[in-house]
Amino acid sequence: MITKLILATVLAVHPLGNLSVNHYDGLRLFPDRIEDTAVIDSAEIPTMQRRPAGTPATLCADLAAAVQSSVDGQPLTWRVTAADLTYRPGAAGLPTSRLTCHLTAPLRVDRPRRLTFANPYQDAAIGWREITATGQGVRLSASSVPGRSASHELRAYPDDLLSSPLDIRSATITAEPGSAGPASDSIALPRADAVTRYTGLLADRLNGLIGADRLTVPLGLLALLISLTLGATHAVLPGHGKTVMAAYLAGRDGRLRDVCTIAGTVTLTHTAGVLLLGLVLTVGTSITGDAVLNWLGVASGVIIAGIGFGMLRTSVREHGHGHGHGHGHGHRGVVALGVAGGLVPSPSALVVLLGAVALGRTVFGIMTVVCYGLGMALTLFGAAYALLRLRDRVVPLHRLERLRPYTAKVTAVLLLLVGIGLAIRSLYAIE
Repeated sequence: MITKLILATVLAVHPLGNLSVNHYDGLRLFPDRIEDTAVIDSAEIPTMQRRPAGTPATLCADLAAAVQSSVDGQPLTWRVTAADLTYRPGAAGLPTSRLTCHLTAPLRVDRPRRLTFANPYQDAAIGWREITATGQGVRLSASSVPGRSASHELRAYPDDLLSSPLDIRSATITAEPGSAGPASDSIALPRADAVTRYTGLLADRLNGLIGADRLTVPLGLLALLISLTLGATHAVLPGHGKTVMAAYLAGRDGRLRDVCTIAGTVTLTHTAGVLLLGLVLTVGTSITGDAVLNWLGVASGVIIAGIGFGMLRTSVREHGHGHGHGHGHGHRGVVALGVAGGLVPSPSALVVLLGAVALGRTVFGIMTVVCYGLGMALTLFGAAYALLRLRDRVVPLHRLERLRPYTAKVTAVLLLLVGIGLAIRSLYAIE
């Protein structure tokens, strides 16, 4: 019975993530005008933050004013001919939104015309960005964008969007009098890997349980188990400091107590991060979730770089004095590493929390977030424990002591470089 119900509650969780704002502009050129079907597809969290933000007409007027376009160097003036705003059920009972604006601008194609187009409206958030262009009664002799939409105008995204979303922000088109040719093919995209697909299916099922009309005890326990599994699977994917953690434990002669400390700190930090970010996004409509995550990524990189710098300084001092006295510093480094590993909250855990709060199930939402963090901690604990056992078997203790000055320095440099790289990458994403 439970299995059948779970299979029936698979919802269309937003494929690009719960923080995304996705853009599509479909340009159609006629002998006397140009038309644009502009679509803004917002996932659960930005929809929650901006609802209500105005009528469809006012929103489309703002969009039309933001469009940057010109013909032969002369700017175009856009006018709204139709506007529509619809809401659809999304993950964990939260809605998603779709704003559709039909725009037109005068354009006389009586000779070759060069058109430039960009639509920066609400483009600060992460998301899919797509522009297409076709001619009706005119010929497009050159175009930097395809004629067919790869996402069917943001209605059916390809499978691999989490890893490589389309990012077309501008178009350059040359239109001439003549018959329109066949539309060019859309951009080909690879398919998602099996782990991404099955993890997404599991997340859909959890969101279906959170948003169910009636949540019984068995279904609640099942939702917590799914959340635990999602957290464990999430930690298996690239990131979360598994390589950094392994290098640190190897370079510091880590013990089982250190592994437990890291796992526990990751759980506490991740849970607190999701709760605090949920509060920030709820009360602050001008704050975008992806910007917060990027700043947390910067902080995580700084912490890791700081750990590497501290290890390098300690190893140099110990080598010079011939003995070690950094035990207390090592314990603080273990805690800091756990904080860095759990500092960036998972958007999927965040949307589950927000959905539960919206349905009056705040305590249950917090429990799912805790289980998510525990799942991450279990994976990290297993990886670190396996590393320690492998290290003790491959390198005997008496040899490890002789290698320690070298492994500590190499590990310190690795942590320093990884931390700096992570901070720079997150800063670049903030723009």
